[in-house]
Amino acid sequence: MSELPESDSPASVFKSRPQTLAQLLASGEERAQLWRADELAAIFRHQITCPMLVDLGGFDPRTAARLKVVSEAQGLLLKSFSDLLHHSAPPLELLNLVKDFAKANMDQPASGLPTEIAAALYYASIASALVHLDERISRLSAADLRRGLIWAREQAWLDAATKTLLDRALEKVPAGQKGAKP
Repeated sequence: MSELPESDSPASVFKSRPQTLAQLLASGEERAQLWRADELAAIFRHQITCPMLVDLGGFDPRTAARLKVVSEAQGLLLKSFSDLLHHSAPPLELLNLVKDFAKANMDQPASGLPTEIAAALYYASIASALVHLDERISRLSAADLRRGLIWAREQAWLDAATKTLLDRALEKVPAGQKGAKP
């Protein structure tokens, strides 16, 4: 796979073809040695327990304001990524924002988030929508989605609750199923 041109902005990643995500994961394999498993575990643990508004608040002001309203709506008090991912009925809009945030941070040199962590968060948000809402929030083919979910599930540094979420999502993605939403 060739590298993204320097002229690509994070916003252009949102417009990329779904197959690009699998290539991004593959391109990250040679950089996986930058972080030890214990370091990735600490980074992931920090990422999913920190307040979502810190990371997602970086969107445009209108989206950031909407995020605050949705995360506090109906007394849900979804403060962290973990709260959202493991909630029994997470707001679909928030899952989409997390998916978009993670996708924008994948394979971006300017991002402070390691590619592996962004990819795990990306697949966890998709898994949460599948498991808790029976909604598909990705256009990835079933084969690419399965590969990504399996990749994330196999990361030694991932916490048990997220691994269970990914396992449950894998049960909902049979071979041959077509993608649905962006």
